[in-house]
Amino acid sequence: MKKKNTIWRALVLNPFIVVIYGVVCYYLYFLAQYGGASRRAPIILAGALILASWFLGCLIKYRSSSKKGNIPFEKAGSPALNKISKWWTAFATVALVLITLVTGFNIYQSATNLQGKLAWVIDDWFNTRKVEFVHNNLYEDGLEGLLADIEQTVSLPDELYVANEVDIAFDLDGQVTSIYAFLYGSNEDSETESFLVAYDSSKSNDITISLNGYAAPNFNDEQKIQPLLDTLAKIPLQETIGQWNEDTFGLYYAGYRSWGYNTDGIVYFDENGKPQELERAENEIAGYTVSVFAPNNETITPVRFIDYSIEAPILSEEEQKQIIDKETYTPDDDFYYFNEQFGYQLAVVDAAAGSRFYALQQTLDGGETWEVINPDPFLASIGVSTGMTFIDEQLGFIGLSHSGGSYADLYRTTDGGLTFELVILPVVEVPLDEDEKYPAFDFPEMPYEENGKLYLLVNQGQDGDYNGNNKILFLSDDNGETWEFAEEVW
Repeated sequence: MKKKNTIWRALVLNPFIVVIYGVVCYYLYFLAQYGGASRRAPIILAGALILASWFLGCLIKYRSSSKKGNIPFEKAGSPALNKISKWWTAFATVALVLITLVTGFNIYQSATNLQGKLAWVIDDWFNTRKVEFVHNNLYEDGLEGLLADIEQTVSLPDELYVANEVDIAFDLDGQVTSIYAFLYGSNEDSETESFLVAYDSSKSNDITISLNGYAAPNFNDEQKIQPLLDTLAKIPLQETIGQWNEDTFGLYYAGYRSWGYNTDGIVYFDENGKPQELERAENEIAGYTVSVFAPNNETITPVRFIDYSIEAPILSEEEQKQIIDKETYTPDDDFYYFNEQFGYQLAVVDAAAGSRFYALQQTLDGGETWEVINPDPFLASIGVSTGMTFIDEQLGFIGLSHSGGSYADLYRTTDGGLTFELVILPVVEVPLDEDEKYPAFDFPEMPYEENGKLYLLVNQGQDGDYNGNNKILFLSDDNGETWEFAEEVW
């Protein structure tokens, strides 16, 4: 029986090679889990090149020597050297197999259930489409232009519904600068399809359409998108925003809505299509509503256009209760920049039933490219982002509102956004009546720093009405780990 050349095998699988293979697998896993190709890919490629060169060189050397009848280390060395070589070869083989299995399993985990960067890449590959936004002027193209551009790459159902909202920003010339819209409909095979539409003119000229998200479809008439198209065609948009000394404007639609008896900003179109301001409400105000607003100036009351020429849907009592005013305008609060190059973004990756799912992204090149550093910063909670701030490069805060802005949670990071924890605030109760108290303050804003201390204002949310909607102030001496009530503020 031919004796195994254990010394040659030990030389091929020397410790240096095992270490390099381990480093390559380590960085390969981190690339799959967290991304960062610009940092990790060069190390992976360099290591792979070294390994390939070494094994190829060994193969050439062995075959060349075999032809000459002079196989390296064919003659047995000392018994001690042979024994060490045998044990090292066995150890190196087991180590390489274990490293491969562990790396393979971790990469598999990164590629499934949106648990890592690789999963997001795979999901984008199958479920994300991009199309150039050509018809991007609201004055000239309306929203029909947007839908026409989308249909260049995606086939839309004949009847579309709004899953939660359509939120559009545009400038004084009517150029659309951003879009968020979550739509769904039924295709020819009666299958539900969803379309999460996003656009940011400062980042790209393309519209991004994310497919196959969960839209909680109910196909209720009050969520149809057609009334938005019909009403927008009648709105004197330029005349409306011309009254405001602003550069940025917004358009908001969430289907059929009730405004109670609040006439602020209500303009309706009568049966002849003429706009009329509503000064006094004899009955509850409800209808398909398109709101025009100034997102950077909260003192300007949004103008809410209701087209009474559009037939109202027949709603059950339960559906009527679910129609609420849920306007929230925080288009710039989901970004935070330390300087022109380095910043963060809370990016919407999915939406369901009026709430959104976010991933925390980081940019090192002024927003040209973004890297997901935390695919679930809100710890599996869903809602609508209330903003983000960083005290320094490690310490930061993000917020998430729930139930149409009724309350919110605050989250804290101490490692630059890689992980977050829920901030627990002391409960401050106020009198409900002579006998009962209740915690009215449940909507934390973003903390800020002064003189080495952190300050945090906590509001009451959209359903709060205690003492003129005032707030309370908390202080922290330990970078937000614990908070102490300071005072009530107005």
